[in-house]
Amino acid sequence: MRPYNDSSMERGEIHHDYVDRKMILKVSAEDNYRLSSATVANEAAEDLSGHQGDLEVLRSTGSILQIPAYRSSTHREIYSTKRDSISPTDMFAVEGCPEGYPRLAALLDSDENFMLYRRFGYLQARLLLYKQDELREAERDLNESDIIDARGEPSWLKSREKDDKKSRRKEILKTIETKFLEYTQLLTSARDIANFNSPRARDYWTIRKYFDEHAPLVEQESYIYHKEDIVALKPGREHSWLDTFVEKIFHKLNCRLVRELRAKANPESSGVILYHRERIEIIVSIIIAIVIVAILITPIYILFYLTVGAQTNHSVSIIISVLLIFTLLFSGVLSLFTRAKRHEILAAAAAYCAVLVVFIGNVGKLNT
Repeated sequence: MRPYNDSSMERGEIHHDYVDRKMILKVSAEDNYRLSSATVANEAAEDLSGHQGDLEVLRSTGSILQIPAYRSSTHREIYSTKRDSISPTDMFAVEGCPEGYPRLAALLDSDENFMLYRRFGYLQARLLLYKQDELREAERDLNESDIIDARGEPSWLKSREKDDKKSRRKEILKTIETKFLEYTQLLTSARDIANFNSPRARDYWTIRKYFDEHAPLVEQESYIYHKEDIVALKPGREHSWLDTFVEKIFHKLNCRLVRELRAKANPESSGVILYHRERIEIIVSIIIAIVIVAILITPIYILFYLTVGAQTNHSVSIIISVLLIFTLLFSGVLSLFTRAKRHEILAAAAAYCAVLVVFIGNVGKLNT
C-alpha cells in the first residue's frame, strides 16, 4: 500500500490505492468533498464493507479512525449557530456539574425563583450602629471645636479661609465626610435589601429539600437553614399564588402533557421539578382571562333575564342581590390577582357596579 502524504491528510484529503485489487478510494478537496472526519469514516466503511481485510489494514494505520477533523466554513457557521442558540442554563445543567458549589450554583440559576440568598440582617444592623456612632463621635468633636473657637477666636467661625489655616475644624469635617459617605452608602444598601421579598414557601422548601437530601455544602456553610434571613432576588408576581397553585396541580399529575412543561433539571437525579416559566405564565394568563370574562359576562346575562321579567318586588330584590354578589366577587378578584391599594379597589368596584346599574336601566327602558 502506498504511504500517505501528511500535507494531504491535514487538508482532509485521503488517497488509498489498492493496486492488486484495482480499487481506488479517493476523496479530495478538488472534488468538492468538504467532509468531517466522521463523515469520511462512515462513507469509507460503507464502500469497504465487502473488503474486511482492507478495512482492518486501514484501521491499523489510523487512516480512517484517526483522520484530523476538517470543517469547512459552512460547517463552522452551523456549529457556531447551534452553540449560540444554547442558553447558559442549558450549558450548565444541574446534573452535569460537579457536586458542591458548582451543582448548587447551577440549581439556583436554573429557575429565577430559586435565587435565594441571605440578607445578613444582624450584620447590617451592627455595621449601621457602628457607623452611626462613629458619626456621633465626629459630631461631638465638631461641636467642641465650635464652642472653643467661639470663646477664644470667634472670627475663625466667620471666615472659612482663616479657619482652614488656623483651626483643626477642616480635618474634622473631612473625617465626617468620609464616615458620612460610608454610612449613607451602607444605609442605602440596607434599604434596598429590606425591599427584597421573602421567598415563596414552595420555592424555599424546594431548595431546603435539596439541601436535606443531597447535602451540597458542609454543615457550617448550609445557609438555607437560616429561614428568617433568606430573601428572594426576583420580585414576586402579582398573582404568584396562582402560579404556585398551577404548579401544585401539575406536580400531582404525571401525564405526557405535564411532562412537556418540565424543563432543565431531571427530577429523578436532582429531586427538583422545574417548569418552563413562560408556559406556566401563559396558562395562568388564560385562567385570569377566563375569570375576567366570566365576571363581566355572567352578571349581564343574569340581569338581562331578570330585568325583562315581571317588575315585582321579588325580582328587584334578586337584581340587587346579584349586583351585590358580583361586585364583591369583582373586588375579591382584584385583591387576589393584583396589588391594587384599597382605594383603587374601591374605585374599581364602584365603576363596575355603575356599569351594571346602567345596563339594567337601559334594558328597563327597552321594555317600556
